[in-house]
Amino acid sequence: MHPSPISPARALGAALIVASCAALPAASLADFEPYTKVVTISLVAPLSGSERQLGIDLSNGVNLAVDETNESRSLTDFGWKVQTFDDQADPGVAMQEAQFALVDPTVGFVIGHIGAEETSFALQTYHEQEMPLIIPTQPYYALTQHGYDDIFRLCPTDLDEGNAAAKYAERTLKAKKVSIVYVKDQFGVDSAQAFQTYASSGSTLKTDSIGVDVDMKSDKDVVAAVVADAPDAVYLSGSASYLAKVLKDVRAAGITAPALANDGFYDQGAIKNLGGAAEGAIVTSCVPPLEFMPTAQTFVRHYEEQYGQPSAFALYGYVAAQVAIAAAKAIHTTDHMQIDRELALGTFQTVLGTISFQRNGDVFQPDVYFYKATGGTLKYDSASLPNPLIISR
Repeated sequence: MHPSPISPARALGAALIVASCAALPAASLADFEPYTKVVTISLVAPLSGSERQLGIDLSNGVNLAVDETNESRSLTDFGWKVQTFDDQADPGVAMQEAQFALVDPTVGFVIGHIGAEETSFALQTYHEQEMPLIIPTQPYYALTQHGYDDIFRLCPTDLDEGNAAAKYAERTLKAKKVSIVYVKDQFGVDSAQAFQTYASSGSTLKTDSIGVDVDMKSDKDVVAAVVADAPDAVYLSGSASYLAKVLKDVRAAGITAPALANDGFYDQGAIKNLGGAAEGAIVTSCVPPLEFMPTAQTFVRHYEEQYGQPSAFALYGYVAAQVAIAAAKAIHTTDHMQIDRELALGTFQTVLGTISFQRNGDVFQPDVYFYKATGGTLKYDSASLPNPLIISR
């Protein structure tokens, strides 16, 4: 994981198996007839370093969607290609790569980045060129709060997750008193504040917020505060790398109340390592249960044939490309301002269902999925909104 307070990789955890496959290029210009109007998608993500596999998976998902589109295109349709840029999970490099990603005049869209800081640093570059940017996986709330009309995000925000968790605690767990244990970084703070805001807005929940320093040497005071609360639910907001020990020690101190956690715990490895301490915990995520979605099986099959089992980053790369391609097809132009308008107003069919965007660029009616830790693994529990694509189990 990146050592910065805003962790880039935790946007989507490791609950879906990550396939170790190299990114393969989509179509090149030589693959098209001379008269074909070619549209390029620039993908900017970490393709080297410790976050390399996440970027490769994202790229593989985009390439698959582009390859499928090119294979089914008619002679009068756009031809599509992908070019990739390595931001190395470094904000400074991300700013530089954002500029390189816009050099090719055929670029119609940018998909990226994975890290919160990398995305933040590059936003102004894309906005100055009115370049449509689709953010596949990064839930950092502030990204869509600049008033830019060319930024579009697919995943729910950290605030969406915190709000959904609070509703689950109140309506499903019937909790009355919740200890909110949060890491004092932007990720932990945003989800925790959303949980607390819901609780203070007419709900039946009472909350107590307990902060955890990122350089915490001992969790003794944190555990003591939770014990003093005598809660009937505990909400963990932040990376499991900080909070897993807290959960273990809270359990050892005798607190048996149900635990909820944001997507910092959407990590099969962390859940397995926690053992009995995590049993029954509810974890939120933007990743739907593909195994229960018949409409996603074609994507899964095609991806497995080329790259192996899809990760969450591969899934959202694929969906981001689907949205870009559908927007350009709908208006038969790649003019950036017209594409921005189409993305803002249009409705797009994807493997995850119908997608449209709010005025600020966040996805409309974001769905948050709940997974339950059972026997050391995460199993799908429910969704915050009714999803007709998920079959009953």
